Amino acid sequence: MMIVLGTIWGSSFFFIKIDVADIPPLTIATGRVGLGALLLYIYIRSRGYFLPCDMAVWRWLIPIGVLNSALPFFLIGLAEQTIDSNLAALLMSAGPIWALILSHFLTSDDRFTVNKTMGIGIGFAGVVIILGPMILAGASGTLFGAGALVTANICYVLSGVLVRRVQGVRSDVFGASVSIAGFFVILPFSLIIDQPWTLTPGAGPLASVFYLGFMATAFAAIIRFKLLMEVGATFFSQIGYIITISGVLIGAVLLSEPITLNMIAGMILIFFGIYVSQRKLKTALNKD
Repeated sequence: MMIVLGTIWGSSFFFIKIDVADIPPLTIATGRVGLGALLLYIYIRSRGYFLPCDMAVWRWLIPIGVLNSALPFFLIGLAEQTIDSNLAALLMSAGPIWALILSHFLTSDDRFTVNKTMGIGIGFAGVVIILGPMILAGASGTLFGAGALVTANICYVLSGVLVRRVQGVRSDVFGASVSIAGFFVILPFSLIIDQPWTLTPGAGPLASVFYLGFMATAFAAIIRFKLLMEVGATFFSQIGYIITISGVLIGAVLLSEPITLNMIAGMILIFFGIYVSQRKLKTALNKD
């Protein structure tokens, strides 16, 4: 499940890059979330399930929907207006580092240790190696795109923490609920700011939005929430390994995006930092 989901999300950077040439990021996110929400709702109804009726549950589902889909989807599209898709995939690999930091402050059972602190330092060194030469070369768009991706990463981590507060909701119903919530929050912004009825995208970008909604949102949501509820936010964040490798390779092969030595070195450091920070956790899992 981790491999399948990581590959789907890795390919999404390629499809987003196709979209941003013709469609504004806000409308891409709205179309993606809306299509995903529709398909997820049809899916759960076909299986005889309904959306939650408890308003106490929706007080968590709404912010999760914003943090898990609407806001990060918009931010990733915004970033890919100025940076390559494989660089976006690479920078998103730092998600586990942000998960370590935020989990220390937002949870009671995931505190800093020596290994985690070392891992965070190594991971950040990798990010500096990736971005440093580009920033020194005056690529201001790279810094802006990197900031958008860092914010998207933080959104995902926060949504993962909030998911743990929801109990008794099936993973597929959960996915449909948060997608619907995210769609209704982001829709007014798209209508007012982008006025999507005035856009004239080509067939390729439209097909990409459909892929993003069906595969990278609807199908992926069912897998993601099931994994989050089973293994927790910090362990799940290791899916960044798979997302990064698939995203970088797809961008290089299909879009001819360069893979530089500093990108490879930075990726190795990020991965090594994640490994160092999670060594004790992996040992415990192996014993189990």
